Order: sequence, then C-alpha cells, then structure tokens
Amino acid sequence: MAWRFISGGSLWADWMHSRYIKQDNFWTCSTDNNHSITFKTILRHRRVLKSAIRRVLKDGSSTDLWQDPWLDRRSLLDIRGAPTHQEDRRGLTCSRIIRNGEWRSDSYRFTEELGETIMSTVIDPALPADRWIWEPTDASSKTGEFQFRSCYNLIRRTFPLSPDYEFIWCKGLTRKMQLCVYKLLLGRLLTKDRPSSFGVPVPDPKCVLCCLEPESIKHIFFECAMAWQIWSEQGRVLGVCASEKGIGDIITVIRDSRGRGQDWFRTARVRLAASVWHVWRERNRRIFEGLVTPPVGILHNIEFDVNAIEN
Repeated sequence: MAWRFISGGSLWADWMHSRYIKQDNFWTCSTDNNHSITFKTILRHRRVLKSAIRRVLKDGSSTDLWQDPWLDRRSLLDIRGAPTHQEDRRGLTCSRIIRNGEWRSDSYRFTEELGETIMSTVIDPALPADRWIWEPTDASSKTGEFQFRSCYNLIRRTFPLSPDYEFIWCKGLTRKMQLCVYKLLLGRLLTKDRPSSFGVPVPDPKCVLCCLEPESIKHIFFECAMAWQIWSEQGRVLGVCASEKGIGDIITVIRDSRGRGQDWFRTARVRLAASVWHVWRERNRRIFEGLVTPPVGILHNIEFDVNAIEN
C-alpha cells in the first residue's frame, strides 16, 4: 500500500494524499490523531520502503529537492540535515539544479563529496516523468515493477536453515508426514507430559502404546517397546544400526550413509517419515478412537505408504 501511495495514478492514492498529506511531504510528515490506522501503518513502513526503491529523474520537476529520497535512496535531509536559513526553500524541486537534461553544478553549494553523488545520479530525458523504481537489492526481476515476493523477502525475518530441516522438506514425502517429523524435531508434538508441564491435569499420563511408562516425545518414539520394533525393522531393511536415541541421531546415521546411492537415500528418508507418522497416528487412534493395531499391522502400513510414495 505504501508503494501504491507513492506511485500514484489510482483514485485511492489520490484520495489518501489529499486527505492526509495535503501540502506536506510523504517522507517527512508525522502522524497525528486524525490519521487512520492504515495510514499510520503506511508511515511506519517508510524506512523499509525507502530501502527498496530508487528515484529516476526526467527533469526533476516532480521530485522534492530536500525531502524525497532521490540521492541513492536518501534525501538531502538525510545527508545534510535541516537546511540553513539561506537554503530553506523546501518548495524547490530537483528541476532547480537540472538544465537541458544535465546537472547544473553552478546552481548549488554543497560539499565536494555530495556534489559527486549528485552528478552520479542518472537523468533520463526519455522518460515521460520522474518515477519510482521498485529495486530491492535481492530482487530477482529488474523491471522496476512492484513484486510481492521481493517485498515479502524484504520484511520477513530470516534464520539459517538447519540441515535436518533440509533433510525433511524434500520432494516425494506427503505433507502430513513432513509436518509430523518437523514437529518432532522441534519437540512440539502434544504428548501427555506437555499439558502436565503447563499445569493442566492429565488423568492417565502413561504411554498408550506400552502402558508402562509416562508418555513423552522421547519415550513414545525412542524408548517404547513398540517404537523399537518399528525402528529395528526399518534398520534391518536399510542395513543401518537402530541403536540411536533421537530423531536427530537417526537423521545423522542416514545422512552419513548417503554414499550408498541417491535411491537408497531417498528411500531412507521416506521410511523415516512414514515410521514417525504411523507411530504418532497409532498413538492418536488408541486415545481418540479406541482402535488398536498390532506392531505387524503398523509395519504393514509403513510398507504400503513407502511403496505408494516411491511408485
């Protein structure tokens, strides 16, 4: 919306400008109680917007000399601060220092460094008018048109991607399996011990798969007798040791055995995700549906899903 506002050319932008900006400048105006929530939010995002746009000049007649960020995404106010009494002509546009498509170095008294910055700013007389160009540093397209994707990448927070997550989010696996393994890695599956840690009473905290130990993520997937039957069988089929005690350890074993070939590596990832999913699914079926599947039936379901995904 901030981009639409500065680009103009729409009834909404013209109305917002006449209602809120009036004779002021978008880049320097401050918020007041008469502004809508939408407009206040737009003003809060001016700094982000400024980092993604560039001003291209035709003759400078529609570009404010002091307040618009036309100097390498900065304005003269950003670089120089408030103008002196002699310089205080805020109604001036960049056309004041442009003549016949070139900069007039004799028309301003700035430092040598600032003068060089001005002289390096491109003037394009072929343009119909001064205009804003959408040009974030990481934009995939250089057309100058606004892109939602580049805008999203500009404002979102990014974090380094864990190799374990790259291991999970691969082609071929069903989304429900990927999400289940992902939550397992984060420790966010809602096992019975989690409500207890929040102070929520749980009538029967024991694992519904073995009915022996309190249920936790570590127990249900890596210590429960039924889970070990699942891992032992998958380890036998893949030819790897199944003595690990965590999902991260199992992923490491599979990744270290990648030299067996790409087909084996893909099958191992599918088997891992299918095993986690069916153990969790069996746990939920026993709690919420009262249905019980023996370990041999769970292994059969895992094999069925593995073959379906691979084929």
